[in-house]
Amino acid sequence: MFDLVFRKILSKIAYYYIAFTKATLRVRTIDLVGRFNEQSVFALWHGEQILPLCLNSGRNIVAMCSMSKDGEIQAGVLKDFGYIAVRGSTSNRAQRALIETLRYAKKGHHVAFTVDGPKGPVNKVKSGLLLVSQKIGIRLIPISAISKNSLTFKKSWDKFKVPLPFSKTVAVYGNPIKIEQDDNLEEKALIVEKELNKLSKFANKYYWSKNIDEYLLHHPQPKILVKNKNNIKVCIDKINELKQKYPLAKFTLIAKEEKIQNIDLPKNIEKIIGKITYSFKKQQYDVCYGLNFFDSFFIKTNFSLSF
Repeated sequence: MFDLVFRKILSKIAYYYIAFTKATLRVRTIDLVGRFNEQSVFALWHGEQILPLCLNSGRNIVAMCSMSKDGEIQAGVLKDFGYIAVRGSTSNRAQRALIETLRYAKKGHHVAFTVDGPKGPVNKVKSGLLLVSQKIGIRLIPISAISKNSLTFKKSWDKFKVPLPFSKTVAVYGNPIKIEQDDNLEEKALIVEKELNKLSKFANKYYWSKNIDEYLLHHPQPKILVKNKNNIKVCIDKINELKQKYPLAKFTLIAKEEKIQNIDLPKNIEKIIGKITYSFKKQQYDVCYGLNFFDSFFIKTNFSLSF
């Protein structure tokens, strides 16, 4: 009885700490597809679970927790954040937990899995957890979210990370992975594993890099703004150069309307005509080329460069 009460107290302490920390974080979200535009299965590493789960709270997402004492604490935290906690793991009550999760998924709920949990091996996707995506026919989205300042439990099997208050944070939602009915789950698990490791490496290391090449080459889809309103050819040449170097990048071009008439623009270029307006303050670009001092007040960016 005392043990049960103690775990409930720990669960509340963990919830209030995470809720307070969440309120203080400065979060940059990189969402490639719109994670809630349609029903999804979210895949994340066990050691990184706190941030993805607290940043997406209040949406009745179904999440599986182990039957262990730690899993009971986790279940309490998830429920406080508005999740539906299903108890089970690969070693205990696994089949019943998956069936219960499938029932919720069939009703339209999103699902979240720590795909290497509850006991590892670390960063190795368990193929059985991909069954929900396969059976219901919904997309799987890999997630990684990291705070620059966090406490890492280095002796734990998963190097569990706890974000610290007032930290800069990045949350990355990768491209969806579709798992068809006739797909080999072991092969798909390796694909999910590869994508998760790429996102995790970017969020843990390269997002914080001061080296622009490192940052852009490891970014899943960088946004690059190019501006020279008086010389459109300079902009186009720059974009063509950057497309060769950073093939995954999305480009935005700012130029005067009369300058782009009768000019063939590169494909997949978003054009913005005229002056920068205050609405740009809500935009986030990874790199901005050709900005002046005034522009920098209106456009959020990681790097600003002249050319």
